[in-house]
Amino acid sequence: MKRRSLGLLVALWVAGDATGVEPEVAAEQVNLDATQQLALGGSVRQRLAQAFELFEPGVLSHVMVPMSCQPKATIYVTIEKTSGGAPDGAILAVQKVPGYVFTSIPTPAVGMRMVEFVEPAKLDPGQYAFTLTAKGGDCGVYVGPSGSSYSGGRGFFIADGNGPAWIELFDAGGVRDLAFQVYLRP
Repeated sequence: MKRRSLGLLVALWVAGDATGVEPEVAAEQVNLDATQQLALGGSVRQRLAQAFELFEPGVLSHVMVPMSCQPKATIYVTIEKTSGGAPDGAILAVQKVPGYVFTSIPTPAVGMRMVEFVEPAKLDPGQYAFTLTAKGGDCGVYVGPSGSSYSGGRGFFIADGNGPAWIELFDAGGVRDLAFQVYLRP
């Protein structure tokens, strides 16, 4: 009886991964400035976003972002359509992740952190954006180098006290993109 149950379990596990296809990097900007972090959350409830371009259709399995969060935070990552290059609020997928997954306290470490979508979005070629929101705690997100380091989209922020629209990321050196990777299954 044990052998039969184990065989059934293995068959169900293999059937559950019907795609059998590993995700591939579809968009990325992996250069980062390890000396600069942007606040995510905080007293002004700052949110961040990065627009990206897809050239092939597929199922967006996960995104990678270099960030560190307080354990008590809850992070919401959305995949949205864009309008004029900025997130437009049309949510295609959302994933909620506890902050302790991104914790590297007491010594913050620079490195990509994975957010896997339990209910991934099937996307056609085009431009999309991922947004980051922290509630109940704060995070720090490492940015890309000064300048437009990713040609397929732009980085954005929005916070209390700013207008109702997303604002392109900037600093004294000009505009910036977030460091990120987006993975698709064909």
